[in-house]
Parts: sequence; structure tokens; C-alpha cells
Amino acid sequence: MEVIERLFIIAALAAGILLIWRGLRRWHARRLHALHQATPFAGMVPLGQPAVIAFSTPGCRECRTRQAPALAQLATLMGEQVVVATLSAPEHPQLIARLGILTAPATVVLDAYGVVQQVNQGFADAATLARQVRAVLPQAAALSTPAAGSVSPTTR
Repeated sequence: MEVIERLFIIAALAAGILLIWRGLRRWHARRLHALHQATPFAGMVPLGQPAVIAFSTPGCRECRTRQAPALAQLATLMGEQVVVATLSAPEHPQLIARLGILTAPATVVLDAYGVVQQVNQGFADAATLARQVRAVLPQAAALSTPAAGSVSPTTR
């Protein structure tokens, strides 16, 4: 009987952890959906190409030892296709709150219009960031090419 009680307790704890995890994922998805209507980085990054914004704090060791090298690798890999920038989280508390950032490092991927597409809590490697940027690259290409039927400024 004692074994069955322990198994029941373990199952209940596992179910509780699963519910909490699902709740956090749902909260994150809702927050990200709400950000799809906003451009919280307006005036901070240029429009017309995707951007990756990293948030750091002065005492964040992981920001310096893991996230900064991953951002440098991303910049080398993607070149002019993406803007990569780092902001100090303590200097932007309202932005941090609006984005729902809970930890440093954190990265935010913006599309070519400056709309938030991804918020990564914690370390995000260069491969993950590159995949997220590539997902919004077709939009950036569409932004830079004339629409069908339009006349370019040099055409008469």
C-alpha cells in the first residue's frame, strides 16, 4: 500500500508540474501574440530588415561568455541580412516589462517592420537565432522589392 501511495504522489507532482509548464507556455504565447500588433523598438532599430536584440545586465556572466559569442557568430553568418544589437536591461525597465522578459540573457527577434516575432528567455544559440531570423527573411525581401505592377523611380 505504501508503494501505491508514493506512486500516486509522484504522479500528482508530475501532473502539477505539467500544468504549470503548460500555463507558462500559454502565458508566453498570449504575450507574444499581443506583441505582434506593436513595435516596441520603434526608433531604436532601423526598419527594412530583421533584427535580433539581446538584453543583458552588468553582472550577467552567461551574457558575456555565451550570448555575446553567439550574437557575433550570428552577425558573421547572416551578414547584412540582420541587425544585431545589445541593450542593457536595467536601462530599459518598461521595455523589459512589456516584453515579459524574466531573465538575462534574453533575445528578441524582430521582423523587417519592427514587429516582435520571438522572445527567447535565457541563452539562445546562433543556430536558433538564425532559424528564427530566416523565418522572417521572406518578409524583408518583399519589403525591399517593388510590388507587382508598380513603377520603380528609375523607370519612365
